[in-house]
Amino acid sequence: MSKPRTSTFNTMAVISYVRRRRPDAVPRLLEGLDQILGLNPVATEALLSHSGRWVPLEVHNEMLRRAKEDIFQDPRVPYRLFFEAMAFHNWGPLKTIFIRLMGSPANLLRAAPWLIRRFSRSVEKFWVSDLTGSGCSLHLTWKPHPTLNHDNCLTMMGGIASMPLRWGSPPAQVVEEQCAFEGHPATVLRMSWAPQTWRVHLRGLFRGINAGRARFLVDSLNEHARQVELLTEQSREMSRALAQEQMRFQSLTENISLGAAFVDTQGSFLYCNPAMERMFGYDRDQIVNQQLWRELAYPDPEIRRQAEQAWQEDMGSGKQALGQRTFRVRCADGSDKDVMFRAGFLSEGENFLLTEDITQSLADEERLKRSESLLRAVLEGSPDAVLVLDRRARVLMANRAANEVLDAEPGKPALDLLPPDRQAWGRSLWEWVLQGKVAREELELPLPNQGGQGIFELLAVNLEGGLVVINLRDITHRHRLEKERQRAARLTGVVELAGTAAHELNQPLTSLLASSEMMGMYQEVGDLKRQAQRIREDALRLANLVERFGRIVRYETKEYLPGRRIIDLDKAAAHHEDS
Repeated sequence: MSKPRTSTFNTMAVISYVRRRRPDAVPRLLEGLDQILGLNPVATEALLSHSGRWVPLEVHNEMLRRAKEDIFQDPRVPYRLFFEAMAFHNWGPLKTIFIRLMGSPANLLRAAPWLIRRFSRSVEKFWVSDLTGSGCSLHLTWKPHPTLNHDNCLTMMGGIASMPLRWGSPPAQVVEEQCAFEGHPATVLRMSWAPQTWRVHLRGLFRGINAGRARFLVDSLNEHARQVELLTEQSREMSRALAQEQMRFQSLTENISLGAAFVDTQGSFLYCNPAMERMFGYDRDQIVNQQLWRELAYPDPEIRRQAEQAWQEDMGSGKQALGQRTFRVRCADGSDKDVMFRAGFLSEGENFLLTEDITQSLADEERLKRSESLLRAVLEGSPDAVLVLDRRARVLMANRAANEVLDAEPGKPALDLLPPDRQAWGRSLWEWVLQGKVAREELELPLPNQGGQGIFELLAVNLEGGLVVINLRDITHRHRLEKERQRAARLTGVVELAGTAAHELNQPLTSLLASSEMMGMYQEVGDLKRQAQRIREDALRLANLVERFGRIVRYETKEYLPGRRIIDLDKAAAHHEDS
């Protein structure tokens, strides 16, 4: 999409209008436009104040928006500033003679389509219908561009309305019948002006307009109209705001759970909302004033005296926002409620009173305190070290056992409690826990009070609210017992294996010894051979036993003597033999 350009006559009109009325706002009007134009601020103001250059259309429309919304807060500013620019601009001798020769707005409008086609960069098409000596209908279609909006229609209307001034006639009346920026195919303006006589024609031809006098009259008229519009709009806004505030007040007071009442200086209740009646059960007729209210709400004279004294102190303090007080109130059904009262000044001669039933809140708070006390006692009595950390891994709380093991002061980083060689491990563990996972680890820590190192079982859990609970259980003694058990088990196996060896090897060794002794007694070769054969068989039995010992693959025992067991060599080696 091409970027249309517009004459700096239009930007000059905006700057002149703002400079005459709000000279201090000119810098705000031009702020940032130098970056759009690629110029320095001084050159930017000089260019935009010139009457015969060309700049992007978006610059002009942004200036219109700022003047309308930021500086004057007036939706009719585009109309007024272009009216003045067209009425009081010095067009030069040739253009002035051309306009005077036209003789009337009707003649000028007959030439307008050609002028628009020749000079306008934003209007696509312009035509006139129902043209008479005192009025016509104007039709405009705009070129498609996102910066064009209804402000451009207003500038067009302001310029057209000033046309009769060039012949000494009053301004024209221009009414917008439809706008192209509100979904219509074209903008339609209805224009009417005062009919001109020959005397007015001749005077306008030779003398033109008294610009100074006209400017004064138009400024006065515009300012008066603007003040009337502002007052009318302000009145409408105030009426709407008042009605809206009344609706909000009614909706608020009738739907909130807090009791609300308004009290005058004599202590009479001006208003009580439904929540207050529901809270205490008293009808509106029963609480006409504070005296009756206190007699019903505080049967105890001492409590009634304290409540009355508190009200007088609050009202006599002169503070707009007062503190809160809590009293026990007797309700219509005979029950008692703990109620928090807040009082303050509503307006001259009127005060407000807010009541909140906190009976359940106080009961819950008391239960919470008891629970916290019980949990604290359990936590402090626990033999495990327990630490509560925030999301920054800083200690919020540590029980007695944790302080004995670690110097866990509140606010101290938990990673500083670890030995230096374990801090990298601690950071990895912390990242794991922050992901919502439960961490179970064994950790070796020094024992300051006992000396040496202790082994702890660490459990870390991430709770809701960004809290992390770490539990450290001392399992040093359990580790020691486990080692003792394993050593005892190994010793038992050795004893059982020794018993098995003694049992299994005893018989062949005994036979071997007997055979060797018998050989010493015999002289015959046959007897010696027979004993040698026995020795050989006993040696083979020993070799077989040794081989079976080497093939033990599982632990199987049998009772050897009452209360004593040895390894069952047959079962212990059976699996290997089967394979």
